[in-house]
Amino acid sequence: MLDSVRDRQQTHPPSDASILEDVVLNDYEGHPVRLGDLWSERPAVLVFVRHFGCVFCRQMAVDIHDHRDKFEEADVEVAVIGHGSPEHAADFRKLQNVDIRLLVDPDRKVYELAGAKVATLNELIGPRQLLRGLKATVMSRLKQGSIAVHQGKIIGHAAQLGGVLIIAPDGSVRYAHLSEESGDNPPAREVLAAARAIRPHLNSGG
Repeated sequence: MLDSVRDRQQTHPPSDASILEDVVLNDYEGHPVRLGDLWSERPAVLVFVRHFGCVFCRQMAVDIHDHRDKFEEADVEVAVIGHGSPEHAADFRKLQNVDIRLLVDPDRKVYELAGAKVATLNELIGPRQLLRGLKATVMSRLKQGSIAVHQGKIIGHAAQLGGVLIIAPDGSVRYAHLSEESGDNPPAREVLAAARAIRPHLNSGG
């Protein structure tokens, strides 16, 4: 049901990004982007969203968008990856009014390489997830200057979970938060702090 799996899976993030660096994905305009180019000169944050209709993914994208100036000030590259078409990504960008780099992985190969998992039904739509989704919708309506988020049409694989990887210019994965259930996303401020922490090591040659 909903493409969920029967047995609970484990996440397994990579310790380095060598398996990701030569992967080429299209952006929301259909232009190819080699992933390794994102972290060749500065830290890069890869945000994997479940699907473009997911309320938690919309919430995460808006949160990243709201912090985009701070990521830029910290000299950190950010890319949000979804599994749909460039057209789906463009519609998502317009609907949520987010000015962020959006890439698409229709076959979900990068999700697999990043160690993300597919959810069981309980991990996908259990009571905790439903309450969390309702809270996300209500809080977004109360937040001034942001587009309200809500659950939309499923686009792609309904049970694919996402997460966040932060990769340093040397290719090492310095931070990994892969979702254990739907809605298990780190706040943008936590991701920003982890990305900022890489800079002193770069300056010292570490």
